[in-house]
Amino acid sequence: MKYKQILAIYKWLFGLLSFATIVSYYIYNIVEGSEIKNVYSGSYETYTIDYFTTFTLLSNVLACSWFLTAAIKPKKEGSGLFLSYTSANSIATMITVTFLIYNFVLVPLDTGFPSHPVDQTNTIINHIITPIAFVIYAVVLMPNKSSINLNEFFIKRFWIQFTMVLGYCIFAMVRGELRYNSGEEYQNILYPYFFLNIHAQGPLGIAGIGWFFIAFFGIIGLLIGFSYLYNYLSNLTVKSKFYTSQN
Repeated sequence: MKYKQILAIYKWLFGLLSFATIVSYYIYNIVEGSEIKNVYSGSYETYTIDYFTTFTLLSNVLACSWFLTAAIKPKKEGSGLFLSYTSANSIATMITVTFLIYNFVLVPLDTGFPSHPVDQTNTIINHIITPIAFVIYAVVLMPNKSSINLNEFFIKRFWIQFTMVLGYCIFAMVRGELRYNSGEEYQNILYPYFFLNIHAQGPLGIAGIGWFFIAFFGIIGLLIGFSYLYNYLSNLTVKSKFYTSQN
């Protein structure tokens, strides 16, 4: 089997797996109904809005869309706007934040690991498999890459992922404040993550506003650190004999 065929299978496999998980879990919760009834007071509209506007879901949608677009248009990979290495690095960095925040912050401090098999499957795919698969592809497997200057990339391109994360933060905070002032039915679904809830006492006895600043600056630090790391590792890959022989 040729190397390009392996890459095509990889992209289709993880792109379709991510797509199927995103869609099927949404449908499952609609049909099963308990979360909509108990958490969203029977509002399918509010559930739908919340489901498709978590950072986890959005970062997985970006990874899924990138995989499938690259699978459909392999000759465009590494060029253009969406299929460029800049986009791949940004998505890889953001979905790494999803991986780290969920597995090392939310699970131990807030939500815990789900007990139902369907929830477990969704969690493993969205928070572990897809992030790891995308990072491996962007850093190691993605064709048509070239060495880049790390500092130049940071100065000229880092603003893309920073703006996307900042935009999401502003959106989530504005929506949360609107819900906070909109009635009792919204009090349990103000914010998608506990560290955005500036009105509540957070885990470990830290006030909500404290968690907000810890999370904000922590996430920015993760974005900077992993963007640099992935660019460094990508440069090593590009210089390797195997990569050179396949591209």
